[in-house]
Amino acid sequence: METILEITDLRVHFPGRGGAPVRAVDGVSLHIAPGETLGLVGESGCGKSTIANAAVGLLAPTSGRIVVAGTDIAGASPRVLREVRAQVQMVFQDPITSLNPRMTIGTAIGESLLVRGRAAGAALRARVGELLQEVGLRPDHADRYPHQFSGGQRQRVVIARALALRPALLVCDEAVSALDVSVRAQILNLLVALQARYGMAMLFVSHDLAVVRHVCDRVAVMYLGQLAEIAPRDALFAAPRHPYTQALIAAVPDPDPAVQRARVSVPLVGEIPSPANPPPGCRFHTRCPVAVSRCAVDVPALRSVGAAMVACHLA
Repeated sequence: METILEITDLRVHFPGRGGAPVRAVDGVSLHIAPGETLGLVGESGCGKSTIANAAVGLLAPTSGRIVVAGTDIAGASPRVLREVRAQVQMVFQDPITSLNPRMTIGTAIGESLLVRGRAAGAALRARVGELLQEVGLRPDHADRYPHQFSGGQRQRVVIARALALRPALLVCDEAVSALDVSVRAQILNLLVALQARYGMAMLFVSHDLAVVRHVCDRVAVMYLGQLAEIAPRDALFAAPRHPYTQALIAAVPDPDPAVQRARVSVPLVGEIPSPANPPPGCRFHTRCPVAVSRCAVDVPALRSVGAAMVACHLA
């Protein structure tokens, strides 16, 4: 199968106190096909953003492969990374920290085109104007500075900058979580429209399952640095297989009162263990409402269960 991003057995460990490494990502494999949107969900600290940063070459993996548009960027030279980054761009959570306050947004959007020799002079300004129009802003906004825009407008600027080189993959790391609800919907609809127009793939990192359900084709659920479940969106929300996925979905309120009353809650007890000292066996067993003795000893392999891939002995 053709892929635009293929991650194989990725591990990203950081130095920790007392010599024990913090296993932010610990053996994750996933792929994204051209034009597909893969959602990456889980609680804070589970490793979602670490994977996103590694996918664009901002973090060097401890081990594993990260193949973007046919090129393995794990341990790649700066020259190779520079070329690959024309194929993969990132939209961060906070647009105000993503933009240089001393740089007009026109300069910020056109910088990559200028540096790579794609456009200059009048052609560059015209291209910047086109990009601004594509994200719902006006060409004359190019001479303004980031502080002159609202949060939603700044995120549109960041998206325009990311689209300048026509990437094959857009990595969105909590790209709408800092925005108001109404603005969030506008930005999500913009991303969906732009993806349909250009056929790019997206890695969509979020903790908001309602947002993921709206924009993603498949969903990968992470817990404590590892994958718990990967499934097509509709299959995952209709019949989640992993107890952790079930708990996450059960925690999302349903707008229909009758449906909400009929739902069965899946309580989680205790705190998330430290990634510097993960529990043996299944990492979720210390909080799992259905765990058995085997779960505390044997590490579950990610295996096919119906339409999903699930890392659970009981699925």
